[in-house]
Amino acid sequence: MNRPRKNTPSGIDPKKLPDNVWFDPSGNGRWMFRYKDHDGKRRSKRLCRADASIGEIWQAFNAITDTRANTFRSLSLDFQKSPTWAELSAATHKDYINCHNAICERKTSTGKLGDAPLHSWSPGLVRKYRDKRAEESRSRANKELSYIARVFAWGYEYEKVKSNPARGISKLKTAPRQHYVAEPDYKTAIDCAAKSGSPYMAPAMEIAYLCRMRLAEVLDLTDANELPDGLLVSRRKGSKDNITRWTPRLRAAINDAKRIRLERMNKNRHPMPIKPEQRYFFVGVHSGRLRESTFQTAWQRLMKYPAIKQKFTFHDLKRRGISDTKGDKLAASGHRDLAMLRIYDVTPDLVDPAGKE
Repeated sequence: MNRPRKNTPSGIDPKKLPDNVWFDPSGNGRWMFRYKDHDGKRRSKRLCRADASIGEIWQAFNAITDTRANTFRSLSLDFQKSPTWAELSAATHKDYINCHNAICERKTSTGKLGDAPLHSWSPGLVRKYRDKRAEESRSRANKELSYIARVFAWGYEYEKVKSNPARGISKLKTAPRQHYVAEPDYKTAIDCAAKSGSPYMAPAMEIAYLCRMRLAEVLDLTDANELPDGLLVSRRKGSKDNITRWTPRLRAAINDAKRIRLERMNKNRHPMPIKPEQRYFFVGVHSGRLRESTFQTAWQRLMKYPAIKQKFTFHDLKRRGISDTKGDKLAASGHRDLAMLRIYDVTPDLVDPAGKE
């Protein structure tokens, strides 16, 4: 607890002052407030003039502390400590934290956006942020808009705010990615992956393509997913789980992943878990599930190989797999509606010409 200096103006009882308030005698004198900013650095800010009464000092103190405690930054951090936050996935946590940092550190004419008091947030401010952010990235603008809406919705539910200024602000239209990985590009990339320092990428690529899977879904695979009829694909983001029938190519990819797993575990002298659901196909240095960030780092290195002329994302392999699927693509992809399927099915349909032969 910090108390004011001895040279406090007469008539002010130091014991009645708020915590961290002190008197600065320089110049004409002034009352100051000491605090820590969001980076943990100690700062001091002018509170009021030297001849202010004890009541005026408390009024100024309450005004500044109320504002500091009711900013988007503080509301967002409270959300990140809530049970609602704890129920979200690790991937969502990572994306939301990126959104939090981008929003809070955005510079405005009055400082950083995250330090703007909650009462200053309006639909116009949210719309202005969305449009300005879209000049850099439309997809990130939409993600950060969603995060703003999520934080305020949580704050409204728990009576921390009176309204949600992001409600009614629509997302910007973005064209879905339509890249199809051609066979020569895929073959070159998988050959490079097998010879790289992260050879587990090669079977991961095959599994993602053959089973039309996201990266997180591939890394979730364990021995428990091996069923007599095929590989059980546990899908995320609301997609429907399915089983991909065994083929020699899929079995070879699974066996390759398990071989590399055993080599890594033997090298690190880690025992194989007893329970099948704990035996991940793709393991990290501690023999647990391989982290997505670790895989993505290895993937970025792979995409820098000169032999790979046409770069692509790992997620493009799911798009390639769905596009190459014959028969019921909706069931094979796990998508619950045709609208989502159309985003992934990027190859043109082969149709007959009009008229009679």
